[in-house]
Amino acid sequence: MATTTTLRGGALMWPTTCFWGACGVFTLDMAYNRFERWFSGWVYVSVLMNIANTPWSVCVLDGWCDDHLSTMYRRLYTRLVASTCLVSRAIIVYKACRHLTGFGDRELEYERSWPISGPRRRQYRIYASSVVIGYILLVLPVNLARLYLMHRSEEFDDAKLLLFYFFNMYTQNWSMCCMETHFAILCFGVYLKFRAINDELSAVRSDVMVSNRYPMALRSSSTAAAAAAASVLQDPRGRPMEAAVEELGVRHRLTRESVEQLNNMFGGQLALSLIALCVMMLFDIYNEAFRMVSTNFRSKFIFGWILQYLFRFFVIVITAHSTTQEGYKTKVLVTEINNRHLNNSTKYELQLFLKQMNHQSIDITACDCFTLNGHLIASAIAVGTTYLFVLIQFHSEIMQFTEHQKS
Repeated sequence: MATTTTLRGGALMWPTTCFWGACGVFTLDMAYNRFERWFSGWVYVSVLMNIANTPWSVCVLDGWCDDHLSTMYRRLYTRLVASTCLVSRAIIVYKACRHLTGFGDRELEYERSWPISGPRRRQYRIYASSVVIGYILLVLPVNLARLYLMHRSEEFDDAKLLLFYFFNMYTQNWSMCCMETHFAILCFGVYLKFRAINDELSAVRSDVMVSNRYPMALRSSSTAAAAAAASVLQDPRGRPMEAAVEELGVRHRLTRESVEQLNNMFGGQLALSLIALCVMMLFDIYNEAFRMVSTNFRSKFIFGWILQYLFRFFVIVITAHSTTQEGYKTKVLVTEINNRHLNNSTKYELQLFLKQMNHQSIDITACDCFTLNGHLIASAIAVGTTYLFVLIQFHSEIMQFTEHQKS
């Protein structure tokens, strides 16, 4: 996780450090970013400017607002994205002020007792740098390409428009991207904790299976001998089995609490980000389908935006889904161990472990509106396709009605 000194530095972590230091709510060491108040203030001002100047900017951007419908929906689209960024930033700033210290302290105490291993430390660094570099490579070139397109075309040759989109729209876009990486990287740290617990449980299960290789012979021996044989059963570290299971139960409980903290801090922001990404993708596809004047460059330009939206959507959902699946995998492993022949103390710890997991959810949700798992991807595709067809049909009927009125 990001709270240990060993993970703060290194060549692989500098993209995340710079990205979060520039526009993040907190830094890599889980400290509140002092520069954040200035960036957040600018985001709030840019959102208000964006909403106020939407009637001027919305039809100039792509050069078409041929009817009342296109004007109305494009204004709605721009103001929706701006309002989403405003609310999302305000929520995460408020949540970080209230819960960031407690979350960071819990993570630090956990890692002092159970430090992360070398291979997983490297996995964390690779994931963090890959996500941030992926955001930069996908988001930055597309935004710069749009600025170049506006500057090159005569109809877009307006310095005020370039400055408006550079300092307003793109500031808001980077704010959303930075908050999404906040969640994804912290969530991956929780995933590594679950993974470490499951690896130790898998080793315990293998040890138990070896000791239970001949269960009938063990049961046929005397009761005292069977109890003695079971009581000396140890995990790979040499501890009594009941002590190992108890410690793993404590670690899993603390990790589940980290999931709860992530839901508490990022639930509202995730819901707004995912909704905004789906809406932007839907409207951009609709915009491209009914653009009256198009060039080959513009036709290819839409694929860059869609790739950007998909990357951001999948980073959030897949990271959350993998973390949840790894957390629930523990229940399967504990159940398999519990079904083996063990002493009463170990059985008690295993059953207590199962009971605790059954009474605390590990699902990562977006403000309790929907669960971030693989089913969400299929649902988003189905809903987006449905609404796209509705927009297309509605636009066709409006165009037919307009032509009929003219004739």
